[in-house]
Amino acid sequence: MKNTWMMLVLALVFLASCGGQQQQKQVDPQKVAEPLSTSNLQLYRLSQPLARAGVPSPIILTPFSKGVSALDTAEWNCSQVTATGDLTDNDNDGIPVDATYNGRCTWGNSNGSGSISGYWEFKNLVIQDPNDHDPDAGIKASGSIIWGVESGGSSVTFTWELDKHNLEKQGGGHKFDFEGTWTIVGSGDTYIFKYNMSGNWTPDSSSDPWGDGVMNANGSFSGSGPSCASWSASFNLTSVHFSGDEINSGSGVYDVTDCGGDTAHIEVNWATRQICVTADGNTICYSF
Repeated sequence: MKNTWMMLVLALVFLASCGGQQQQKQVDPQKVAEPLSTSNLQLYRLSQPLARAGVPSPIILTPFSKGVSALDTAEWNCSQVTATGDLTDNDNDGIPVDATYNGRCTWGNSNGSGSISGYWEFKNLVIQDPNDHDPDAGIKASGSIIWGVESGGSSVTFTWELDKHNLEKQGGGHKFDFEGTWTIVGSGDTYIFKYNMSGNWTPDSSSDPWGDGVMNANGSFSGSGPSCASWSASFNLTSVHFSGDEINSGSGVYDVTDCGGDTAHIEVNWATRQICVTADGNTICYSF
């Protein structure tokens, strides 16, 4: 009986190890960049209305960026990038069903003005498609992305911890939920930026999902740096309607605490071609 149990345990261990090996495969690093680039295209649609309301929207940084001379002509070494999970992409939107990426890519560039080198690293970077039969279903991402650059004896390291970065179709619109931390280390200094924000976007017309529409959102930001122990900010957007490049209705509330501990409470109300801002009990309206 004891030998039977021993054989059973060994068989289970063998099956588990075989299963893991079958699911893991070495991938072209461009295949990692594709879902992140696709995510950026979708997130950019949200970043525009958020920015008009005074709220920054984090965008996922991608390797192999074009238009940056050092990267355009760099020599890349990406022999250790692997993917596990379900890499199926039935709707051809560049986002796999459920993939986890790990690996490191190094690059270098030398010219007459000197040399520059760096690396990209993925640690348990999970990319998921909420609905693999709808190219506009959104994306779910989590994990770590690390980017390091060295030139002229100095270096900078950028680490992005994505706790969650979800954009999902909901009803006739989309909901989003972003939470993460940026950490930048350079010349012995450390800068930290944290964000936690969520909300929803409802278009005016189902035939134009990213045209005019209404946003409700809330969230917070915080950070620190060499000369700043901490700062924080929060916001709440209620029924903010975007029409073209303008906000024509809705309200926003913003609370800020700066590095010195001073606070500010600001209320904003939008109407057609008018914005009213209230701070310290005083209201100023501007028509345009």
